[in-house]
Amino acid sequence: LKHNTGVLQSQIEDLLRFNTAAFEARQLHRQTVDLRQLIEDQVEAQRLQWRARELTVTVSGEPLKMDVDTEKIGTALANLLSNAIRYSPLKGRIELTLRQHPGGVQLDIQDQGVGVAPADRDRIFEPFYRLPGASEREGGVGLGLALVKSISERHGGTVRCEARPGGGASFIVELPMTDQKA
Repeated sequence: LKHNTGVLQSQIEDLLRFNTAAFEARQLHRQTVDLRQLIEDQVEAQRLQWRARELTVTVSGEPLKMDVDTEKIGTALANLLSNAIRYSPLKGRIELTLRQHPGGVQLDIQDQGVGVAPADRDRIFEPFYRLPGASEREGGVGLGLALVKSISERHGGTVRCEARPGGGASFIVELPMTDQKA
């Protein structure tokens, strides 16, 4: 009973944190930022984690200035990178690619992990959804990708997951150059 009460309390606290983060995601404080630099800053912030797993992390793409909420986009990037690190095999490779396209930008985060089954690709963005068979070692309660989706959508963008040729997952965030919603 004590254990179950502790688990329930933890889940309630996670739900409250998610609701707070989702509410805050609706409040954008835009400023002009170099997205490439923001990506590099997130990679540097998680250097200890990816170096501990002997991963190679690369960032490609030209510097690109855009009006976004720097803190929230940084949080989304941090969640995506953290997942890529967590699910990558030892000595694996993570590639972050920033591209501009007509009307917007695309960020592709690819890893060499186990990937995401087609049936789970939409569900992984639901709050509290965890991949079947996810172990406690992998951590998380299934809120990070829901938050990424909320932040992306608030910026007028999208996020999706695709299979990566040769194995792994590719998470693609697309943001418009201008946001009509905010």
